[in-house]
Amino acid sequence: MKKQWLSIVLVLCMVLCLTPTTARAAEGEETCKVIISVEVNGLPTSVSAEGAKFTFQVKKAINAVTESYYVYAPTTVTVGADGKGTSTVSVPTGTYIVEQAVPGPSIKGYVWHSISYRPSSKQEMTHDYKSITFEVFNTYIPASETNVTTLPITVTGYKAGAKVADAAVTTTEPGIDLSYSRFMEKNSDGIWKPASPTETFKANTDYKVEVYFKKIPGCDYTGLTGDSVTVNGVTAHAFETTWSGSHNEDYRVVHNLGKPEVVKTVVGIEITKPPLKTEYTAGEDFDPTGMVVTAFYDDKSQAVLPETGYTIFHGENLQRERTYVTIQYNDGSGNSGINVRQSITVGPYVGDHQHTYDGSPWYADTDSHWHQCTREDCPDPSGSTKDQASHTFVWKVDKAATRTQTGLKHEECTVCGFKRSENTELPTLSGHRPSTRPDSGAENTVITSAKTGDA
Repeated sequence: MKKQWLSIVLVLCMVLCLTPTTARAAEGEETCKVIISVEVNGLPTSVSAEGAKFTFQVKKAINAVTESYYVYAPTTVTVGADGKGTSTVSVPTGTYIVEQAVPGPSIKGYVWHSISYRPSSKQEMTHDYKSITFEVFNTYIPASETNVTTLPITVTGYKAGAKVADAAVTTTEPGIDLSYSRFMEKNSDGIWKPASPTETFKANTDYKVEVYFKKIPGCDYTGLTGDSVTVNGVTAHAFETTWSGSHNEDYRVVHNLGKPEVVKTVVGIEITKPPLKTEYTAGEDFDPTGMVVTAFYDDKSQAVLPETGYTIFHGENLQRERTYVTIQYNDGSGNSGINVRQSITVGPYVGDHQHTYDGSPWYADTDSHWHQCTREDCPDPSGSTKDQASHTFVWKVDKAATRTQTGLKHEECTVCGFKRSENTELPTLSGHRPSTRPDSGAENTVITSAKTGDA
């Protein structure tokens, strides 16, 4: 009896230890891929692009109407001797935008000129696709054909509390190689000193940026003057070709940034005044007129958000079963995670829409299957349900059993094809389990719902 209790305790411990790992694996599972394929054009056969690197930003559309996106970490594509290269990013299904950080690097006397995407920089991937490919073509021209007349510089990440190392300096001018940049801070004695990359920008401190550039051999720079050099759209304070110091680049740009912007962190939002309209009929769009959304900050202050300060989810073509819309704080990432619900009531559709069922697939849940309207603009899919009936299951063999190996089977509806009891084991033909067999993993039942609507 003691041995039996000990066995039970050991089994429970194993289950408790394994469960969190399984859950984490399921949460992080990503089954689709975005493939970025780069090709370099315009170079003669005597010039190789091997080793050239191109950086891309992958963004998933959260709300295409308000242009809100989830931004993935940058990915780099390195081309080979044939001028081609690829990179793959694992993602869930959705609409994606791939954007190259332009310009591309100069290549042995040739300068980046233009970029094109095929079919475009924005594509949609549905559950039917395992991957989508963005073909990117970078075209180069001889440096001798390039006249550099402007130098636009962009500084990002400059704000109070941000790490100095996270601030970036870039340019869109392909005829210039940015070789070095640094941020300088003014101390209490009024003396400029380099800002440590490990520190953060201080709210009450003045900063400036120094940017050093090299010419690309063959380019013409006679038209580049100080009044055409800008930093964040403002004429740079200094454009120099000679200076004292250890940097031997061709140009130096110095620009005073002033004191960094103080950015407060939003910790929560509330709907402090509901919209004028909360009752709808199926097919209508949510109307935020009159709604007031208030943000609460980490310094205990609060402020009313403008319409651009939040995003509305589930607000289009409202379905009868919808009981709320989600209001999410817009921090620019498309996925701030700070949201609140606004309750609504959605009644039956009222209008002249006629449901159509041409080629309608079977929709199913664990208990039944049905048809519903196939029109994309249907205002009330759930209200169009017809032919609903319970599943009729039969067993189907996925892998036949042998005398030495067990098999696998599942139940499948004879009408709609819905499956359950997948990976159910079939015993060996002798009626006994083999003494040894490959580990087939834990038996489990996978239930998939194809019914439209929110989880």
